[in-house]
Amino acid sequence: MCQRCMQAFYKTARVEWVPMGVVAAIVPWNWPFHNIINPISAAVMSGNAIVVKVSEHTSWSIDYYSRIVKAALAAAGAPELLVQFVTGYGDAGHALVTGGVDKVVFVGSTEVGKKVMAAASERLTPVTLELGGKDAFIVCEDADLNQVVPIAIKAAFLNCGQNCASGERFIIHQIIYDQFTQRVAEIARGMRQGPTLGAGAMDAGAMCMPGSVEKVQRLIDDAVSKGATVLAGGRQGHVQQQQQQQSANGTNGLAAPSLMRVTR
Repeated sequence: MCQRCMQAFYKTARVEWVPMGVVAAIVPWNWPFHNIINPISAAVMSGNAIVVKVSEHTSWSIDYYSRIVKAALAAAGAPELLVQFVTGYGDAGHALVTGGVDKVVFVGSTEVGKKVMAAASERLTPVTLELGGKDAFIVCEDADLNQVVPIAIKAAFLNCGQNCASGERFIIHQIIYDQFTQRVAEIARGMRQGPTLGAGAMDAGAMCMPGSVEKVQRLIDDAVSKGATVLAGGRQGHVQQQQQQQSANGTNGLAAPSLMRVTR
């Protein structure tokens, strides 16, 4: 068969990248600016418009952040309404997901993520989900603890643990287990905690949501009841005392940095 005939016989394929249209993003409260910039930059840079539904707990700050976004759009010569924001509770999110958008992005809990996927399935709307998990921080036997320990502290206590990428389970090789826990516990016990806008430097601030401190205490108590040993923090009375000391400054939600030894 001639070369020209062979070229005509085989098919060719190509990939074309086309905008989806209007993207809906539902984002959580824990990093208010970061959580809106991520979906906005991805959507707009790929040629889409986007509507962002922020957490009801960040309804005040979005008024400030939206002005930043509008200024950036104006500087780029982009349409002002290319990026829009909505506030509200779950019903607002449901209306956004089922309102005819072309793509849904959701960041939040597994429980709510299931509801978002179910609502989007009515129109077969594509969905991207970033849900909660139990991120494992694994330390091998040959790890350099001078490097690993500071990273572990940051992984556990950054933003008081209110972070989707935080370390939630620490799995340590038995050879270095005692060294690791001793060094981490020593740092955790010495962490300075209080209002981050107050006098002096602080290592940890407060938990943001009402009831969070009590939830953490329940988790600690449950772990202890099942055999865990508290190596740092973990005392509800200490937390309450800190809360009382800071109440004059209008702050609360201080949960003592805690470390527990769990063996199986």
